[in-house]
Amino acid sequence: LREEELIESFVRGSGPGGQKINKTSNRVVLVHEPTQLRVECQETRSLQQNRKIARTRLKEKLDEYLNGSQSKLGVKQQKAAMKKQKSKSKSRSR
Repeated sequence: LREEELIESFVRGSGPGGQKINKTSNRVVLVHEPTQLRVECQETRSLQQNRKIARTRLKEKLDEYLNGSQSKLGVKQQKAAMKKQKSKSKSRSR
């Protein structure tokens, strides 16, 4: 993930939290230019933490977009499905 491929903007927050959230620009919007994937983050009141979280989410989303079933999330879901199927077949044999 290269910084020059990202468009980062800061938007005013919204939702519960009152004046502290609504008054400050702590929502981070990241757009990956080549793929046009978009991620928004407003988890905390801290702008720096939101930037970090948004980048992590964008990496995961980009991994899933580019690698599909071979991405980290795809492999994890496949393992969970296999485990569930295995336990299901064990319970049937009892």
